[in-house]
Amino acid sequence: MNTQEGRAWRALAAARGAGPKTLWRIAGYLGARRQTASWLLANPENLRAALMASKAVIESPGRPDGGSAEFVAFAGAAPVLLHPLHPLFPRRVRDLRDKMALPALLYAAGDLSLLERPAVAIVGMRNAGKPALTVAAALASGLADRGIHVVSGYAAGIDSAAHAGALRALGTTGIVLSEGIGRFRVKPELMDFLTKENTLVISQFEPDAHWAAYMAMARNKLVCALSNAVVVVASGPERGAGGRMSGSFAAGMAALDLGIPAFAVSPGFFPDAPEGNRGLIARGCRAWDPATGAAAIIAAMDEAAGKRTAGQLGLFPEAGS
Repeated sequence: MNTQEGRAWRALAAARGAGPKTLWRIAGYLGARRQTASWLLANPENLRAALMASKAVIESPGRPDGGSAEFVAFAGAAPVLLHPLHPLFPRRVRDLRDKMALPALLYAAGDLSLLERPAVAIVGMRNAGKPALTVAAALASGLADRGIHVVSGYAAGIDSAAHAGALRALGTTGIVLSEGIGRFRVKPELMDFLTKENTLVISQFEPDAHWAAYMAMARNKLVCALSNAVVVVASGPERGAGGRMSGSFAAGMAALDLGIPAFAVSPGFFPDAPEGNRGLIARGCRAWDPATGAAAIIAAMDEAAGKRTAGQLGLFPEAGS
């Protein structure tokens, strides 16, 4: 993130009026001209043209000075800033950006090649009971056994169970943070399993940003966009007593809005069915019975991939054999 181009993108992002849509627009302008953000900062007279017909206005883009001075390295490596023109920027996020407001800048550490692996997001409530935690860990393990990357949001409960299940099965996991990547710390239960080879840590927020509720909701959209399917293990009701939307419910709805195969565990699986699961299934998520394993999820991923790449092999050409 301390490369010249990384500093230039951070300077553009820090300018007043420069939200994700503006950054995506600038990226399109630069990509069409084979230019860089560094070039744009050196030639600010082109900013108006870069914004095209947008009403957005960028005021006083800063100098590319690198921003915050210190960041906590993961496994000895400093985070990398992925911008829309970076060769490793995740294709899935780029492809879905017109369906939902998705970040144009991502801070990442670990194995960046995992961004292009077939992936399933496993999400759910923090205070889920033991049956839900067992389902999350078992599904993560089963997916890992088949070479599928497991993505989640690093919260307590189901998220953490999914990360641990994948790593204990010698698979890989993607940790999507709801705070800056500079605040990432390895949880004790993952300490013996997590390495820079089997994990990707990623955040859309400035590296020193503190957690906030709105960031957790935004994080859920990125979790979905980084995945080929989303499984909600246990969700609270769409809105709680205080009117606040459940993060797990919002993740399921985000997957539907993005056109990603979305599943919720069948309410009948649980002795005390999570209220949100019924709601998600009623809104379009597919009911999933954990007893059937990952086959239905993998089949849905392959079908979705086939629709996007007609005439080409899907993600899992061997799944039906």
